[in-house]
Amino acid sequence: MNGICLCLLCMVKRLLSLGNMMKRIIIDPSHTGSLTFGEAKDPQPLPHQSLIKVTRFSLNRGEIAMAQNAEKGSAIGWDYVGAIAQTAADGSGLPEGARVVGWRPEMDAFAEYVIGDPNYISPIPDNVSDAKAATLPVAGLTALAAIDKGTRLVGDSVLVNGVTGGVGYFALQLAKLSGARVVAQVRKSEQVDFAQSVGADAVVVTTDGAGLETEGPYRLVVDGVSGPLFGKLLENTAKGGTLVCYGVTGGYDSQFSPYPALFGNGGQRTVYGLTLYTEAELQPSSLALTRLLRLVSDKKLKIPTMIEADWSETPRYAQELLDRKFTGKVVLTVS
Repeated sequence: MNGICLCLLCMVKRLLSLGNMMKRIIIDPSHTGSLTFGEAKDPQPLPHQSLIKVTRFSLNRGEIAMAQNAEKGSAIGWDYVGAIAQTAADGSGLPEGARVVGWRPEMDAFAEYVIGDPNYISPIPDNVSDAKAATLPVAGLTALAAIDKGTRLVGDSVLVNGVTGGVGYFALQLAKLSGARVVAQVRKSEQVDFAQSVGADAVVVTTDGAGLETEGPYRLVVDGVSGPLFGKLLENTAKGGTLVCYGVTGGYDSQFSPYPALFGNGGQRTVYGLTLYTEAELQPSSLALTRLLRLVSDKKLKIPTMIEADWSETPRYAQELLDRKFTGKVVLTVS
């Protein structure tokens, strides 16, 4: 009887909120960073979903890059943190007021309210702040999925590039936690100290892959750069090892010879193209987020340097992210 009353109450709340409007960030090429503010109707969750009042969100280079060519007026945003404003009508899920972190495959998270699907949200431990949790979803989940693709990592070598970005930053630490010897590849000598501060056992400075062989071969390669570097990364992947590519910030074009890229060092390499959308089909993001949050809570996983600002600054920081004017993560507060 109580369950029926609860469902009826949720239905009434939903009907009463049908006409409500909220603020959200939308795509507009005529504005700074191709972003501006707009309005939309409050989202309407399905019976198994909750309604979440967003408190913070973080920016990812991928979504901002996509916004440069997206349709004007489209919503945007993957990562968010908030509190349950309306529990799931079917009685499942987290209670009202619970702090949660999650991501939206629908890319509509930069708003006052979002729908909380149970497969994509996780409760935040008491000793983890909203701002820290907001840095985790897309970057942390991608890094964790990449490290999970490795096998027999204990005592073996792992190569990670893009360590000044969120995914590489988390991947380097997660590889260390797995017991691997971790090598960072950076483009500039001034990035060496940063890579070592995150935990790199060795650092190779190269833009074209020359010199990677001095620290290899590598049981696992985590690549977010690709482009001209890809052939050398594959060439230095160990026999039976795996090259995981999750991004192409170095460009879409790559040329390499089948030998030694494919057959050198005994061959038997695996190339894995990783997208978070399909990884969520293999394991719910809620479970992976819980793993990451536990590591942060236990002070085993460090959060990138954070720039915190009001969400009115979103267009500005989106442009600065595109222009590579800072490292770390930007976390915006929904005021």
